[in-house]
Amino acid sequence: MGYQEGKQRIKSCVTDNGRNILLTPDGSNEKQYYEEIEMLSHGRKIAIRYPGYKTTREKCDYCVLLVDKAVENAVSHREIMRDLYEKTTAQNYRYMKHYIEAVAEFGMDITVPAVLMNSCRGGFSFEELTALMFYIAIQEDINYPEVHCHGRKMCFNRYLEAIYCRVHNNHTLDEALDRAVARYIPKDWNDAGDLYDVVSCIRR
Repeated sequence: MGYQEGKQRIKSCVTDNGRNILLTPDGSNEKQYYEEIEMLSHGRKIAIRYPGYKTTREKCDYCVLLVDKAVENAVSHREIMRDLYEKTTAQNYRYMKHYIEAVAEFGMDITVPAVLMNSCRGGFSFEELTALMFYIAIQEDINYPEVHCHGRKMCFNRYLEAIYCRVHNNHTLDEALDRAVARYIPKDWNDAGDLYDVVSCIRR
């Protein structure tokens, strides 16, 4: 599934008669609604809760959940960054970079390189990781569609920075994690070579 189809799927979930389900004035219905949107292996699912606090008539904010046996885990950019960091080695860095870039560009319509599937253990499975990155990225595209905003490019740049920190010593993971929650658009690291090249060219 690509980004345009994914956006339409999300919008169909969070609307009623074509209109976004909005927060009540007192916010009492925040994340009240639940929708399963992706079935994964081993009985796990990707689901969303909505409306989120950023929901407006134009933007549908929601929380992405990894559900395992009815236990909901709301997954953040920072959790994904830590997982990508732990999966990265000097030997597989280039494969990890291509994998992240592929999800950023094509969504779930990708094939994870066998070298990654065979070498990475622990944390999220690549099936989970791909789906989580995809549905969180859709949220960024929907909530920040303006030209001066980066939409999903923002989160994928942070994911790339996380793996970069694993194999280079000029920046740290903590530095990248702080940038993931910044209230501004962080400037690209000018000493990171071609790190951002592919993601920067994505058309949303």
